[in-house]
Amino acid sequence: MNKILILVSVVILCSCNTNSDPATTAAITKPVENITATKDQQERRKQSEEYCKRNNIPVYSNPNAMFVDPEAAITIRTRDEIVDRALALCYMGLKSEGLEQEHLDKLDKDFNISAKFSAKEKEYADAKKPSEQQTADANWRYESLHVMLWALGYIDSLSYPGEMCNVANDVKIIHSLTEKQFREKAKLRSEKEILDQADLVYRLDWACVDARVKKKQAPGKLNSEVVYERHYSLNWLIKYMDQDWDDVSTDT
Repeated sequence: MNKILILVSVVILCSCNTNSDPATTAAITKPVENITATKDQQERRKQSEEYCKRNNIPVYSNPNAMFVDPEAAITIRTRDEIVDRALALCYMGLKSEGLEQEHLDKLDKDFNISAKFSAKEKEYADAKKPSEQQTADANWRYESLHVMLWALGYIDSLSYPGEMCNVANDVKIIHSLTEKQFREKAKLRSEKEILDQADLVYRLDWACVDARVKKKQAPGKLNSEVVYERHYSLNWLIKYMDQDWDDVSTDT
């Protein structure tokens, strides 16, 4: 995922006052469930499977398994948690592009980002010579930033995950605002909207993992890495297993 052209926007941003590769990692799987689904779980599954069928993506056949939690059982992350996460992810992506430290330091100062890092992010942010894998992982977090911006209402919709997001546009959203403005203008999406996307990406990731196990290409021209990052991000948003950012599971 190489988006060097973002550096042009980044320099403007910074001069303004105002895991391992998912494509090669073995899938984490859960024991077979036997769920008595609620009405909203059933409706959500039906909607997601119709989406899959329209795009020639296989669906999981067991009718009593593979559901995200119902609305009554989940609590979405708060607006402030998601804002903090978006800012940390933006920094991660920009560092992965090779942005000069003086610009990163200004970004940190303007948005108080270092206080928002997870443990692994802090390790990468402090690394003078990060490994290639650390840099690649951080670069893919642009896709997670994209999900956070959607959850905060800055992006209208999550497009079909067949290609990578437009990083320049996403960074401009943050660069055009102060931290206070970015936080105050955010409009958190409803639990239903976020759960709908969590359910859908759960099924898309299952299809990608299933194809990989069978040594086939991802179905429906999906980009499996984009799907993985969305799954990771949405699981964090719905507090899947109440896991912290560094420890989010993407069970399929």
